[in-house]
Amino acid sequence: MSENEFDRYMNERVDDQISYFDINAIRNQKTYRRIKLTAISCNVLTTMVIALAFTVPEDYKVFMGIIALILSTIVLATYQLEEFQNYGAKWEKFRLVSEQLKSEKYRYLNRTGSYSDEDDTSNKKQFVETVESIIRGTDIAYFSLMVEPGKRIEKRLQQSQEISKVIGR
Repeated sequence: MSENEFDRYMNERVDDQISYFDINAIRNQKTYRRIKLTAISCNVLTTMVIALAFTVPEDYKVFMGIIALILSTIVLATYQLEEFQNYGAKWEKFRLVSEQLKSEKYRYLNRTGSYSDEDDTSNKKQFVETVESIIRGTDIAYFSLMVEPGKRIEKRLQQSQEISKVIGR
């Protein structure tokens, strides 16, 4: 690989992938935090509304019950949305890969660790192989985690049924 080809690889592949994983980590973190903050807020408000329902005149008790129902439904919906979309797991995965790629890049640029060899050609080859294996491993892990979340739940249920059979329940 020539110096120009390697520089192009570094800019067009490595830096682009770092940017992609970093942007997606930030996006998923924000969404995850919004969902969790909404769930926590609505959960606290539900408790407060139910407690206050005992102090309001009889005419307002139905109204307070409806508010509590709406708030608790929002809590349930946010939980289900997170379970289905896995924003927290995506955030963690994207952040991990971004940091792995950054670390590998800086180890290469500073000629440390496995890149301390004098042979620049073998360092470049090892760098490309390592970066590509990180990306390839990420693709497999991502799709097994994110594609068809319903199958993930089915698999958990199947595993628990198999465990129950083994222990004789």
